[in-house]
Amino acid sequence: MRKTIIACICTVIKTNIAMNREILRTVIADNRNDASEFKIVPRDFIFEEPGNYVFVGIRRAGKSFLLYQRIQGFLSEGVSLDEILYINFEDERLIGLTPNDLNLILEVHLEMYGKKPILFFDEIQVVEGSEKFARRIADIKNRVYITGSNAKMLSQKIQTTLGGRYLTIDIYPYSFKEFLVANEISVHKNSLSSTVTKAEILRLFNEYFYFGGLPEVVNYGAKRDYISSVFQKIYLGDIASRYSVNNISALRVMFKKLAESVK
Repeated sequence: MRKTIIACICTVIKTNIAMNREILRTVIADNRNDASEFKIVPRDFIFEEPGNYVFVGIRRAGKSFLLYQRIQGFLSEGVSLDEILYINFEDERLIGLTPNDLNLILEVHLEMYGKKPILFFDEIQVVEGSEKFARRIADIKNRVYITGSNAKMLSQKIQTTLGGRYLTIDIYPYSFKEFLVANEISVHKNSLSSTVTKAEILRLFNEYFYFGGLPEVVNYGAKRDYISSVFQKIYLGDIASRYSVNNISALRVMFKKLAESVK
């Protein structure tokens, strides 16, 4: 009886491992296609060669876009797509992923493509204990790019853990110039010479002034609704979580008063 139970447990474990590998195969294939084909607005960042990077900033500031930009930059330099491993850890298929599974991702990629990849890990902090994995893969000379937006990734503890192995870049929303480029407005010294172009730039400045430069806001007609949803997530989600705020209503009132005090 005991042997039968042990055999059943082993079968379940083997089945789960096999299932996880198949899920990872699908995720790896899907993610790499998304990253290589995504339309981006190039941003002006200079990267050291070689160097590992952590991109940090508020939600929706464009960290994932910068990963896509870096991936597409490598591809344009002749790096094979087989040498790129991009994973978005907010993919619902990866819910329940553990630190032990992170190394499995590298194993599965090697099985699929047979090459050591440049690693791009988007929102890896959702996996508890991922900072130790990030430190280890940097120590064994992998090229790694990581993004993180919630309070945990921004904490001093994580920065200390990764210190000396990664360069940190703070990612901010679009500048007005980048905002114009995202709206397909050519920016040069004669941009204001045309009445039509000048009027369009003034219209976009008004939009930028009221709704800000979050990259995705360019694509939304209902911009206020989009900004409101981001506000809810950042201020009433990340901040409340980081500082263990239980009285969410009081936090909401405080931010409302702060906003009203801006002159």
